[in-house]
Amino acid sequence: MLKAWFVLFLLLPSFAPAQQGTPVTLSFSADGVATATGANYTFTLSGTASLTGLGSAGFYASGNTTLSSIGTTGAVTGDFAMLFTSGDSLTGQVTIPAGYLLPSLGQSLNVAASVTVTGGAGTFTGASGSFPITGAGSPTGALSAHLTASGSGTLRLPAVHVAGTLAYAGSMAHLAAGGGWKTSIILLNNGSKPAQAQVSFFDENGNPLILPLTSPQAVITTPNATSVTQTIQAGGELVIESVGTGDALSLGSAQLFTDGSVSGFIIFRYNPSGQEAAVPLQAQNAASYSLAFDNTTGLATGVAVANVSNQAANIQAIVRDDTGAVLAMDTIHLPGSGHLSFVVADRYLTSAQHRGTIELQTPANGQISALAIRSTPSGVYTTIPAVTK
Repeated sequence: MLKAWFVLFLLLPSFAPAQQGTPVTLSFSADGVATATGANYTFTLSGTASLTGLGSAGFYASGNTTLSSIGTTGAVTGDFAMLFTSGDSLTGQVTIPAGYLLPSLGQSLNVAASVTVTGGAGTFTGASGSFPITGAGSPTGALSAHLTASGSGTLRLPAVHVAGTLAYAGSMAHLAAGGGWKTSIILLNNGSKPAQAQVSFFDENGNPLILPLTSPQAVITTPNATSVTQTIQAGGELVIESVGTGDALSLGSAQLFTDGSVSGFIIFRYNPSGQEAAVPLQAQNAASYSLAFDNTTGLATGVAVANVSNQAANIQAIVRDDTGAVLAMDTIHLPGSGHLSFVVADRYLTSAQHRGTIELQTPANGQISALAIRSTPSGVYTTIPAVTK
């Protein structure tokens, strides 16, 4: 029975400080008690573990055994749960081979055990590992013992990232899903450690936009949502896709927030033709954005502008021809997080059969993003990036 207590105690502290693939050295002390019914024993154990550089952790363990199992016939196993002040926990089993004899009072027992981590919660979710542990225990009574032990092992954790403070990292001025259109958002973590990324979707009026979402990486658990939050590993990638719902076309914009070095781009695809074009995430906050347009020889240019701020914005628009002459002036009113897309020749009739630029001026204390798409009469299109100043 002392052997079982000892093993359970050894198991618990060995996992707490481990990082993925990192050896852990620990020392601890604990007290165990048992109740007996004939040759059957139910034991519990509690104590503290001192982990170098990580402080103390508490643990609880329990199990059942018989005198025959302890002495000769089979291995003794028990279950444990280790609780940390952070609220995280580890769970698993411990096994000690048969053949150890119970010591008498005043004697000590040296034991070798194998420990298996099978899971946990919080930052230890999905933990696994196997540890050889050695130590000693001394009886303090007929059904009690004091245990001390030390050992090392390696804990394997799935990549777990505890999010820091998410900060705005960029805007995607336009998205289109449904009616044949597919939007794909590709995010890249260029940092040296895992990072949390959150993409939020907004409709034309700045309200949260519910989109049917998928990912080829099978990481999206909520198929219809207004945002996606995922951890991206260092050097990793996250792909978010939406084809909308049938013939219904959803238009809007998206914003990225992260606690790391995450950036990316967006791909527009028109499924009936297979045509695609990409636009980088717009991270800067410029005083104005200029977009080239060409309304000659059957070409058409569409423009999208999004209000990144959650406050309403009045965006001044100046349309010029290729000589710099002003063709039109306009004020675009957008609600907070609102979005507008239009064909230049339709909104500004004086731009018909002209090439030129449309300048969108950022409101004072505001922030906007913009992009343009140029299409040919056959339906082939390309994106036009915004030039800032």
